[in-house]
Amino acid sequence: MTKSRGAGRPRKSDQTLSRHTVIAAALPIVQRVGVDALSFRVLAEQLGVTPMAVTYHSGGKKELVADLVEVAFAGTLEEREGDSAPQQARLILSQYCARALVNAHLLRAVLSDLSLMSPALVKITEKLSEVTRILSDGDEGDVLMHLLVDYTHGFVLSATANGENPLTTDDFLRGLDWILDRADKQTER
Repeated sequence: MTKSRGAGRPRKSDQTLSRHTVIAAALPIVQRVGVDALSFRVLAEQLGVTPMAVTYHSGGKKELVADLVEVAFAGTLEEREGDSAPQQARLILSQYCARALVNAHLLRAVLSDLSLMSPALVKITEKLSEVTRILSDGDEGDVLMHLLVDYTHGFVLSATANGENPLTTDDFLRGLDWILDRADKQTER
């Protein structure tokens, strides 16, 4: 005779649940179908635990989305010694664009709610600002950086708006190189 489980503490899962396992399960969902499709119930079913266990390990949904943004964009910066300012800007933005294309739903969430801006994104922005100030002769307004960021976000949002868009990373890089070439020529004057 099997005992029926009544109310009370949920049965312990075979796997150890942690913040890391919740994030690892949530990221592919958000990448595929978006932040709105993410729920603690869906994660709980996938992980074989209760929704309350997922909440315990991840906090609220906004906190989980902020963690996903950090994980998605962490490690974007790759330090390379000796590169010129245009080469550094190109490297930063090409790596960022590649990650943003995969994580376009998270990018949309950040653009809708700037409180989701993660330390990784702040670091990318600071490094890009440093590099573009060299290119724009110390422009304190960071006009070039804002132009590059807007171009990159516009490209990502356009490229991921629907499945029929023919934009490629090469298209992005061609436009980026055009902007950086003009900025570099302006600096040489």
